[in-house]
Amino acid sequence: MKKIKKFNEFKVESVLHIFDFDDTLVETPDFEELAIEYLKEDVTISDLLKKCTDEIGISDNKLKWQDNRIYFEDPQSNFTITPNSKYWIRKGNRIYLLSPNEFSLSDMSLPSETKELKKLYNSVENKCIVTARPEIMRDKIIETLKRLGFQDPVGKVDPKFGLHMYPYLNHRNAGQWKGHKIVEILNDTGFKSAIFYDDNPRYIKKAKKVIDQELPEFDIKYVKVQK
Repeated sequence: MKKIKKFNEFKVESVLHIFDFDDTLVETPDFEELAIEYLKEDVTISDLLKKCTDEIGISDNKLKWQDNRIYFEDPQSNFTITPNSKYWIRKGNRIYLLSPNEFSLSDMSLPSETKELKKLYNSVENKCIVTARPEIMRDKIIETLKRLGFQDPVGKVDPKFGLHMYPYLNHRNAGQWKGHKIVEILNDTGFKSAIFYDDNPRYIKKAKKVIDQELPEFDIKYVKVQK
C-alpha cells in the first residue's frame, strides 16, 4: 500500500476509482477529540459520552487520554469487558473507549472540511464511494457532498457508479463488507482495473483479503490515505 503523493498518475479513465468517505475525501470530526474536549470542560458531547460511561459504571473523572485515545487503568481487572460491549475494549491493564455507533449517526460527525483527494475525485468520471457510514445517513451524506463541492466533471454530485453505504448500524465486519461490495461493483461494471482509497489500514487489509479470494487475478491497487 502506498501513500498518495501525486494524483495524476492514477487519472486513467479505464480505471474505476473507489473512494472511502470519512478521513479519505473529508476531514471527519473525531469522537475521541470531541470527548477529550468535553473532559476539558466542553459539554457539547456530554450526553453521548455519558452513555459510554454508564455502560460500564465508570465516572468520567477516572478517564485519561493519550495519543487521541480515551482510557482508564484497570490493573486488577475489576471491570469485565465482554465481546458484546458497545463502547469499551480491554488492552492489557487499560480499558479503551471505542467510538460509539451513535456518533456516526449524529450531525456532530458530519464533516465541514475536505481533503486533498477531493481534486482527484472531482477530476475523474469513473468513480464510486464505498463507506462504512450507515445507510440511514444517505440523505445527509449526499447533502454533505453537495455542500462541500464534490462532483464529477459534468457537475453531477452522486458518483457515477454509486454511493454504497453500510447496511447496518454498527461497524463490525465493515472491512469485509467493503471487500464484498467492491467485488460486487467490479463484477457489475466490468472494469478491468481499479484503485481503492481508504484511510483505515484495517479496512484495507480485510477488504483486500476478500477481493484476493474472490477475484484473485483482478488488477487493483490499494492506496492508504494519510489522516
